[in-house]
Amino acid sequence: MSMDGGAAPMAAPSANPAMDLFSLAAPASSYTAPPTVILKAAQAKGLEVSATFARRNKTIYMDMSFTNRSMVAMSGFAIQFNKNSFGLAPASPLSVPSPVLPGTTANASLPVMTSGPVMKMDPLLKIQMALKNDIDVFYFECTVPAYVLFVEDGCMERNLFPSTWREIPDEKEKQYTLPFTAKTQDQIEALLNTNNMFVVATRQGGDGESLIYMSVKFTNNIWVLGELRLVSGAMPALALKTQTVAAIPEVHSAICTVLAD
Repeated sequence: MSMDGGAAPMAAPSANPAMDLFSLAAPASSYTAPPTVILKAAQAKGLEVSATFARRNKTIYMDMSFTNRSMVAMSGFAIQFNKNSFGLAPASPLSVPSPVLPGTTANASLPVMTSGPVMKMDPLLKIQMALKNDIDVFYFECTVPAYVLFVEDGCMERNLFPSTWREIPDEKEKQYTLPFTAKTQDQIEALLNTNNMFVVATRQGGDGESLIYMSVKFTNNIWVLGELRLVSGAMPALALKTQTVAAIPEVHSAICTVLAD
C-alpha cells in the first residue's frame, strides 16, 4: 500500500458514511453464522449443544440450543468460561427454560462481557468452557468469530489514517487475495460498515482500480487498518496492517466471511 505524499488524495467521506450507503437501501443486519454443534450428545450424557455468536445493540451474545437426546429430563444449567484472549465471560447467569424434557430442545441467549480474566490463547479466539446441569459437568471449547469483537467506534478519523499507517512497520503488514468477485463496490462498503469494519475513505486509481481504506477496532482497543483494492474482473487484493500482528488473520477471516459470495 502506498500512503506517501505523492498518492492521489482520498475522497472525503461524509460524517457518517454508513448513513449515505444505507439511504439507498434498507439497513442490513450484521452477519451471524449458522449455529454449529459445540458439544455432542455422546460427550455429554445425551445433551447436545449448538451455538453461534452474534453482536446486537453493541453487545456480544452466545445464542445456544440445548437438545435432550437422553431418556431423562435435564435442568440446573450453568456455564463458565476459562480465561481467554479478549476477557470474554458471561454477563449474566445462563437461563435455560427447564426442565428440558427428553426429545425436546430449549433455546437460550447468553450476553457476554469483555471484562473477564485475560490470557492469550492459541488459536487467539479459542475459549474453553464448562457447562453444568443436574446430571454432570461437561468441558468443551469453541472459537469466537472476530467480527463480534469489532466495536462501533472503530472508524478512524480520515486525517489520522495515513500517518497511523506509516507509523506501523512494514513487517507488520500482510497481504491477501480475496476469493470473491461478484459484489459491487457499494455492496462491499455496505457490508463492511454494517459489520463494524468501517470505510474511512475511498479513491479511484488507474485502469478502473478502486481503493477502499478501512479500519477495525477490537473490544480491547487493538486497531487494524486495511486497504482493499478492487479491479473489475479480478479478485480483490487486501492489505492489513497493525501493531498486533496476531490479529491480522482474524480480521482477514472476518472480511472473507462477511463478503463471501
